[in-house]
Order: sequence, then structure tokens, then C-alpha cells
Amino acid sequence: MNSVGIITTAADAPAVATHRAGGVVLLAIHNPPVNALNRRVRRALLDALLAVRDDPQTRAVVIASEGRMFSGGGDLREVGQPDPPDSTTLGDLAELVEGFPKPVVVALQGKTIGGGVLLGMACHARIGAHDALLALPEVNLGFVPGAGGTQRLPRLVGVEAALRMVALSQSMDAAAAQAAGLLDAVVPEGGNLREAATAHALAIAEGTLPWRRTAGLRVPDGAAPEALIARYRTLATERWGDREAAQEAITLIASAAERPFAEGAQHERKAYLRLASSTQTQGLVAAFFAARNPDPKKGATP
Repeated sequence: MNSVGIITTAADAPAVATHRAGGVVLLAIHNPPVNALNRRVRRALLDALLAVRDDPQTRAVVIASEGRMFSGGGDLREVGQPDPPDSTTLGDLAELVEGFPKPVVVALQGKTIGGGVLLGMACHARIGAHDALLALPEVNLGFVPGAGGTQRLPRLVGVEAALRMVALSQSMDAAAAQAAGLLDAVVPEGGNLREAATAHALAIAEGTLPWRRTAGLRVPDGAAPEALIARYRTLATERWGDREAAQEAITLIASAAERPFAEGAQHERKAYLRLASSTQTQGLVAAFFAARNPDPKKGATP
């Protein structure tokens, strides 16, 4: 694709590059080493989307990333910290993407962790490379997924698969994610992921593929039986002990079939803010940094 513009950070390093070809705008995240969706990247994506929202020449949008992985998630340095004025939260970005007046398709390669999965679920379709691996490990650090993730995930994969992925932190490879409904298509090894995502986006724009807003979907098979929820509460306790985040995540996911999306997302936001600022989470995050000793200039992800 030919580049038609680059959105840069204050340090003049590109955060998101904008390319256009055949009516599709591709937004390529570039935030080495793991494409963390920190504040500057979220703002760059927001600005790039707003720049093409009313453009009559733009028929669809593809969100992709440079490098071997789509995103390692959010920057843990931001967890539990107040958002600066006028900053863009991941929830803000997800809401813009899901309600965007043109189809938005995400192209996922390699690891997609935490916030990367949350952003992808707000898109209108998800195309994965053969090596895609999707994970929501937030409970491991004492908090729950935010940005509507506990409400969108069961709408895509059902309650039990969502419980396995969040409450037990079980990742999904490309084949499993497609079978569960988290990915709409998988590109085989040697295929071109961006071309496949572009074709899918155009097909949605042309009406030959369905345009699905995840928040508007029903949870497959409806509410889960109480026995299933009780079993996962036991499994979560066996894995995490008395960690509150696991039980809170189960409650949020189980209620997705019984509440409108907006109501469930509001409950999730309150739980996320409370847990992210808790002593337990701050201790787990500190231990994460201590174990990995990351370069503080590069940030870190779950």
C-alpha cells in the first residue's frame, strides 16, 4: 500500500502509519518491542480513525501492526494510575471502533495479549495469521479485562470458552480461536495477512459478508447453568486461591447474557478500576517488573 500520511508522537517517532489502497485505509501500529497499546498509541489510533471517518473515499479500515506480534497488551505502568485529562482510554477507542460508520477489520499475527484482544473484539471482524495466539492474562496480575472485554468475549465465544480464557487464563491458538468464534478467518502459512484482512473489510463494505458489532450480539446458548459457573469458581479458586479478580471476572462473564452490553460494561469498569488500584494488583505488577527487570523506557505488558 502507498503511504499517505504518518501520525507521529511528540518525539517524532511514528506511532501509527496510515496507508491507503483501493478504498481501504490500513493503520499500522509501530511501537517496539511489543506494540504496547499505551496512551500515545491509543491517541494515535483515535486520531487516525477520526481523520478518515467522514472521508468519502474510505470504504473500510484495517488495523494491523508491524513486527512479529500484534500487541503485547497495555503498558503496566499505567495500571491503577489516573488517566490524564483528555487522554484516550482503551474503552474510548473500542467504543469508537465498534460504532465506526465504516467496517473495521483487525489483522492479528503472533501474540495478541490483553488490550490487543480487547481492541480486536471491538472490530467488526478478526483475521488471524496461522501463528496467532490470543490471551487475556489480566487475572494473573490481579485485575479483570477492561474496555468491555468481559462482555464482548462471551458474545463471540459463549460463556464457558470465555471463562476458560479469562478466569483460568487459557490462551487460544489460531485454530482454536477460529473454532470458538473469536477469529473470523485464519490465513495459512505463506499467505498475506494484510491482503486477506483488506479483502474481508471490502466484502463487509460491499455487503457480501455480514457487518457485526460485537456489543449487539446475543451470547450463544444464553445464560450458563449455575452448575457450570460453580465449577469454574472452584477451578479458579484451585488456581488462584483467594484472588478476587478471578471470581469477579466469572461474575461479569456470567452476567453478560442477562444484561444489556452497556450495563455490563459499566459494572466491568467499576470492577476494573477498583481492582487495578488495589494493593494486591500493585504488588503483583511490582513483582512482574522485578522478575523481568524491563527497560523502563520500553514499558511492559502482561
